Amino acid sequence: MPVFKVVTDTAVICATAADLHVATLSPGAPLPATCKQVEAGFAFEALNRSAAYDWPDDVTKTDLLIYGRELAGANESGAPRYINILRSAAAPVLDQQGLPVEAKCDYPHTFVTNSLRAGPDGKLYLKQGKVTIKCVNGEMRQTYQPLN
Repeated sequence: MPVFKVVTDTAVICATAADLHVATLSPGAPLPATCKQVEAGFAFEALNRSAAYDWPDDVTKTDLLIYGRELAGANESGAPRYINILRSAAAPVLDQQGLPVEAKCDYPHTFVTNSLRAGPDGKLYLKQGKVTIKCVNGEMRQTYQPLN
């Protein structure tokens, strides 16, 4: 997914589009609990660049949004934090050729694999292993740990 960054001096990001709408209507009021203010240069991964929020009190007005998640850091162990931001406050990060920059790391994934193996005695045995995929030093790495 492409990386975007905040291009305005400050911007508000919120977990929900409804909270972002409330925060942008009242810039001087305290922010809703799921919102925070970020500075110019704050980078995030854009998952949906054409999201929108229809105003509940005026169906003719719409907030144009980007739905995304905060970038995963090196050795990230938590779950992704999803955000909404006004489209006018962010722009894509471009490389020297003018192409969008992709996020280098993703959030970690862990799952168990199961396979049936035939033993030397002809019986079937269940072999299980845990696969963990995580970001290590800016690259995604996969590790396998046998469970039995």
